Amino acid sequence: MLDAADGLRLRNGLLAFRRLDLLLATAVAAARQRFGPEAAADAFRGLYLTAEQVERALATPAGQPLVGSAPPVVPETMEDTVPPPSWAELVDDNPRWRWLRDTHELSDIELDVVLLALGPDVDRRYEQLYGFLQDDVSLRRPTVSLALDLLTNTPQDRLHSLEVFGAEAPLVRHRLISLRTDGDGVPLIAHRIALDDQITAALLQLNSLDRRLATFCRTILPSRDPAEQPGDETADALSRTNEHGRDPADDRLGALIRLTRQATGRHPLRLCFSGPPGSGRLRIAMGIGERLHVPLLVVATPAMVGDGADPTERLALLFREATLRGCIVYLDDADCLLPASAGPGRQALTRALHSFEGVVVLGTRERWAPWAQEPLGVLDVPFSLPPAHRRRALWRRAVASAGADPDAVDVDALGDRFRLSSSQIADAARTAAVAARLRVAGAYTSADDGARANGDRPGPTPIATADLFAAARSQSGHQLSAFARRVPVTYGWDDLVLPADVMDQLRELVARVEHRARVMDEWGFDAKLSGGKGISALFAGPPGTGKTMAAQVIAGALGLDLFAIDLSAVVSKYIGETEKNLERVFRAAADSDAILFFDEADALFGKRSEVRDSHDRYANMEIAYLLQRMEQYDGLAILATNLRSHLDEAFTRRLQSIVEFPFPDLAERRRIWQACLPRQTPLSPDVDLEAMAHHRLAGGNIKNVLLGAAFLAAARGLPVGREHLLEATRREHQKMGKVVVDTEPDQVPDPPPDL
Repeated sequence: MLDAADGLRLRNGLLAFRRLDLLLATAVAAARQRFGPEAAADAFRGLYLTAEQVERALATPAGQPLVGSAPPVVPETMEDTVPPPSWAELVDDNPRWRWLRDTHELSDIELDVVLLALGPDVDRRYEQLYGFLQDDVSLRRPTVSLALDLLTNTPQDRLHSLEVFGAEAPLVRHRLISLRTDGDGVPLIAHRIALDDQITAALLQLNSLDRRLATFCRTILPSRDPAEQPGDETADALSRTNEHGRDPADDRLGALIRLTRQATGRHPLRLCFSGPPGSGRLRIAMGIGERLHVPLLVVATPAMVGDGADPTERLALLFREATLRGCIVYLDDADCLLPASAGPGRQALTRALHSFEGVVVLGTRERWAPWAQEPLGVLDVPFSLPPAHRRRALWRRAVASAGADPDAVDVDALGDRFRLSSSQIADAARTAAVAARLRVAGAYTSADDGARANGDRPGPTPIATADLFAAARSQSGHQLSAFARRVPVTYGWDDLVLPADVMDQLRELVARVEHRARVMDEWGFDAKLSGGKGISALFAGPPGTGKTMAAQVIAGALGLDLFAIDLSAVVSKYIGETEKNLERVFRAAADSDAILFFDEADALFGKRSEVRDSHDRYANMEIAYLLQRMEQYDGLAILATNLRSHLDEAFTRRLQSIVEFPFPDLAERRRIWQACLPRQTPLSPDVDLEAMAHHRLAGGNIKNVLLGAAFLAAARGLPVGREHLLEATRREHQKMGKVVVDTEPDQVPDPPPDL
């Protein structure tokens, strides 16, 4: 019959320590007989040996366990009517002990080893007892020798029990304990036994995350507030659509929840949520945990495997933590663990999945490719970003939540141009609201402060469409910066001086982007096209005719970023590196909603040549790869070249628009001279821009002439005059390799008709 104190220990899950106390009490009594009555009173015991201690040690048989040297003795302070609780009783008292025994198939002696190592983690008095029993006050943790002394009765039993600490034994193989020593060459029996921190926390029923996992793991507990449950966007991320819109019968989220609920030890569940970042992979995993009221253990996989640590050990700790706490494991950004990867994480994940009987979800960009050598049964669940109509609704909701009127901004254009996730849209709306408040705050006057002092409350801050476009652009494009240069957009349609037909072509190109979502998604053309869903255009013409300016005008009209590809960061002399760099460019561009601008495109997209050696073969392979990758890209890409004839003919079919930029005629040059001259520039009365237009210069050259003339005039402290313009014109022709006779502007002969 257990007394009240024992009942309290039962309720607290500490009954196992009564077994340990009785075991140690017997050992202390035996130690007094072996070490002599003076041992307890010796303050320097363990630091030296007396002759009597040497004789007593020589008289003890080799391998004789401490407990086996004397009959069990129970101190008077303990009730001798209560036997030590058996392990059958202990596992019934504490389900964690039952889990430890059943999961790792531990024997009673192995459970006693765990209990022995657990003692000092609960009460420091065990350290003093261990030091006394080991005849060394510096040994405050149990050694293998002490465990054998306490848990065996004969030398043969002691020798046989050494197998408990072998590398293949459950305690060591499952990392339940670790054997520690201060140096090499130390025998096994002298190793200290340390219980794994995770096992300690489990046996003490602590519910905190293991400190070794805290740097790359976090736990998301299910919410009890219905308002915080996943909303419609969770279901939208997983719902199929057909020609009539969303199919409400296909509730894949509900199917995943039911599938997760059915997962057991015999039927573990392994899922791969594959899709672009921001497509709702983590949100769906959170939704499953919320609906099932199960914690979600979120793992930052790159941080877990990126610091050189052993992924095998970390994954073992991770899955054991999930088992102890009943969590669903979500490995975020887990592409480095996919079978296609060559890193050590693939093998580690395979071994960990084989031993884990719970639910594992991998969040990846790439789809799961089954590995024939290891049957794992991973189900791939594809994800995608919200469609255009859903993005419009998300923008409307986010703008309203930011305190603005959704009808006052162009939410349709935002939803069509930017393929953002729901969280990115919400963040962009909040950022735009802060920018709007800052702009309004800069326009405050003393009268506004007086109105506030009188108690007048300011109305809602209006958010401009430009604020939202700027905030949306800031959500992406960061990865492109390694391979491309963000081109500032400073020009508008009025700055372009081109023939009417060319202007119409450029406006048609803008219209393609503006109405792409309607034509592709709502009108069904997306289902009819297997490839080439993007928009690509070629700007061809002589240097300085406005190709780059036109790209900037298009970017400004669409409210998108313009990135000029840096060829020095892309082209490599090593075989295969150029293709890899271009793949990174297109992958980063797909997530940025930016316009790609390939200036001097003939350097990359040149004609394929006859194969005469290995260099020709690899060069042709590079061009062939570019042809395929351009067709797969679904954004807007603009190629500019001065030498259209040098481009491979296969590009013609893959381009939606080819715009020829002609050399400007006389009338266009007059307009260019006027458009390129800033209003603030001081001019001398003798300046005749009409006469300067007779010089056959393209728009880029005219801009250089005006800038050079301005510097010449500024250096002489004069306004820009005819003399400065002529001198700058002569320098520009010299740069172009042309010889010009020094003549007055009104004496320049009429040029031949422009071709």
